[in-house]
Amino acid sequence: MRFNRDRRGQSVVIGTVILFGFLILALSLYQVQVVPQENAQVEFQHFEDVRNDLVELRGGISTAGQANTPQFESVRLGTNYPNRLFAINPPSPAGTLQTSATYNVTVSNETTNVTIPSRFIQYRPGYNEISRSPTWYDNSVLYLDERDGGGNIAIVEDQNLVDNGTVRITLLQNDFRRSGTGRVNVDLYPTDSGSAEALPTGTLNVTLPTRLNGTEYWDDAIGDESVYTGVDDDSYATGVHALTLRTDSDDVRVNTVGIEETPKEGGARQNIRSPTTGDPGAGPTPQVAIRVDDVTNRRPNNPRFYVSYDVSGDFDGIEASATSTESTARDSASLFDGRGGVSLSPGFGQGQEFAVTVRAFRNGSTVAQQTIYTNADTQNPSTENDDLSRSDSAAIQSTQIKDQSNTGNNGVRYRFTYDLSSTGSFSETRLYALNRNGNGASGSTVVASRTANNVEVNPNDGTGTSYKLAVLVLDESGAVVDSRIVDDTADGNDPS
Repeated sequence: MRFNRDRRGQSVVIGTVILFGFLILALSLYQVQVVPQENAQVEFQHFEDVRNDLVELRGGISTAGQANTPQFESVRLGTNYPNRLFAINPPSPAGTLQTSATYNVTVSNETTNVTIPSRFIQYRPGYNEISRSPTWYDNSVLYLDERDGGGNIAIVEDQNLVDNGTVRITLLQNDFRRSGTGRVNVDLYPTDSGSAEALPTGTLNVTLPTRLNGTEYWDDAIGDESVYTGVDDDSYATGVHALTLRTDSDDVRVNTVGIEETPKEGGARQNIRSPTTGDPGAGPTPQVAIRVDDVTNRRPNNPRFYVSYDVSGDFDGIEASATSTESTARDSASLFDGRGGVSLSPGFGQGQEFAVTVRAFRNGSTVAQQTIYTNADTQNPSTENDDLSRSDSAAIQSTQIKDQSNTGNNGVRYRFTYDLSSTGSFSETRLYALNRNGNGASGSTVVASRTANNVEVNPNDGTGTSYKLAVLVLDESGAVVDSRIVDDTADGNDPS
């Protein structure tokens, strides 16, 4: 029998090759045509969402300046594509929100000239399918700017700078830049009360930087206002023009708003208009102090923050929250005591950056807030934590931590001994052995005693890996008032 002429399997092989070719062709068409279309839909939905966020941000700037009340907004910088089994997505489109360089606003009469630094805000998306044109905040105008690509501007929100002869100037200060795909908090603070550099009086000439020239916007927007005198093109720099107004000092309100903190860039910064009775800012403005202890359990992806806070002043309630800037992970708690502590567990996102915030509100409006940005990696914020101890707080007198780990059976074990002051406000001591990198187990325990000897914390496995060992002392309110934190390798040798 001769086998070299047997062709019975050829049709099966040829059919398989043809089917495989059709499959590859279908996947290629899906990758080239369907994936970009679906991703474009995701990007457009984000475009609409972030436009709404920017409208809220614009309103927050105006309210912070003109009502003299802090505002706390947030912007979703980017988005994520859906997971795909047989196709490949491009990198998730990240966005950037940032302030521009500073440009001086000038207010002058015949004898006095005052300059006040101010900035624009730009949001630029990093889309892969639809336009990457930026959106700008410019003298209360919010607009999409497609001029770099040969297009025009598209107004999102019109100006509220001039209305029936009254000029309300709200200037933005402080450097700010955030990039990513998550949500970023934007805290807006008016100028602190206090002495102000006096603005000129009488007939005033006001010059403001703007990226919009007269024919593009201002001639139509305020051309019929008596105070409008025109726009000088490229007066500050190429593409940055000078909007000029002439008005009486009685018809001018000048306010400055700072991002992340009160305005600090010089010039006449005092808000001219004070809050009226019934505004959220009419009562004493609360002061917020916070401390964040990162007690994340990294291996099971369980970020956790113990947030201590102290809020003084007039408020109706308090909210503590931990919000990832890179994903949707978030946890929050409603609080009503002015001092205390709370555990926040967003559920996932270990290693991600979180904005941990304590805000006080009154009459439905936020009146004070403090935010600390920290990664969920067991590492406490380096310098941002406030000291919440008081003269009547319990304090650590001595601590000793012994490494009893057994490298032979991969058993991590620590023994804590501590002694606190015999007096002072105290509720409990929390002891932690937290694996730093997620390659070992973590453990903790709580002791309601001022003195303890050889209290064991046994995470289980993880010898030879790095650990954070922490002793946290809580007062009667639940706030952390003292601590000892050391690093150690779980190898049986006591930490130094």
